[in-house]
Amino acid sequence: MNAITQLDNALIEQALSHYDVGRLQRYWAAANGIENSNYFVETSDAGRLRRYVLTIHEQQANAGNAYVSMMGALERAGFPVAPPLPNVNGQPVDDVAGKPATLQWCLPGKHVQNPTTRQVCALARFVARMHLAMAETPLQLPDYPRNAHWLGNAAQRVLPSISLVDADLLTHCCGAVNAMLARRDAQALPRGMIHGDLFRDNVLFNERGLSGVLDFHHASCGYWVYDLAVVANDWCTDASGTLDPDRTIAMLRAYNEVRPLRAEELWFFSSFTLYAALAFWLSRLVVRAPGDGPAPVRLKNPDEFKLITRQHLAHPFFLDSRLIME
Repeated sequence: MNAITQLDNALIEQALSHYDVGRLQRYWAAANGIENSNYFVETSDAGRLRRYVLTIHEQQANAGNAYVSMMGALERAGFPVAPPLPNVNGQPVDDVAGKPATLQWCLPGKHVQNPTTRQVCALARFVARMHLAMAETPLQLPDYPRNAHWLGNAAQRVLPSISLVDADLLTHCCGAVNAMLARRDAQALPRGMIHGDLFRDNVLFNERGLSGVLDFHHASCGYWVYDLAVVANDWCTDASGTLDPDRTIAMLRAYNEVRPLRAEELWFFSSFTLYAALAFWLSRLVVRAPGDGPAPVRLKNPDEFKLITRQHLAHPFFLDSRLIME
């Protein structure tokens, strides 16, 4: 079982009793996910089988108290997302095993391991529409937490436990990214709501196309180009950690068709791919670093993003804006 919080049949039934969703038929822990405990649950309601996702929130979402409002705004705007369902008392957040929990519809579709260029472009258009739609809402989200201050603190925590070669790479990259983030022209880049974690295991596709986007727990206010950098790093890199030019350009073109990119965003795109890779490399190193708390249940290999980080530093992605904005 891959859940941090272990639930048995009795606890699942107790949790579902707070919702008008019918009787529990079966449940199983989700294989994906690192930070929260997710369970798929099937219920029977008037003879109809329904599937939900029960999430035990092991840590608070970046959006904090605005999380529920944000998810509701996305659903009202027509995006394929699953906001928390209200319980019988009308509350979107419940208590399960002494922790905050939410129940959501299980969205259709499957994760893709080897996405096609068409699927990458579909995701890019989703991101562009999301950025534009959420810019029109009065919702106030906190800033994306993995800023220059976070990078510095995380680096100091992990440096004693990594090799000298890795420490040199990490220090060099932190200096480059922090210098970029301190620039006035970088700070003037378009900002708004970002997902912040658009990996393949957070996107669903079916035979009709993109059918769902999951896990908005990293969503916050940040640079829109950062979302594109996260997508590029996970959807457009090859086995060596290098960005595939054709796929990356197709992704940026698809986004640009919906929300025209500024020239400055394209100038900084390569720097943001390094920033995003460094942030996720550090986040994976931090959970492995020696500490006083219990060992994490699930870990992702930090070497994946160490490789991507090294490639971005050694071979910045040259991007001719005319290829995107023609």
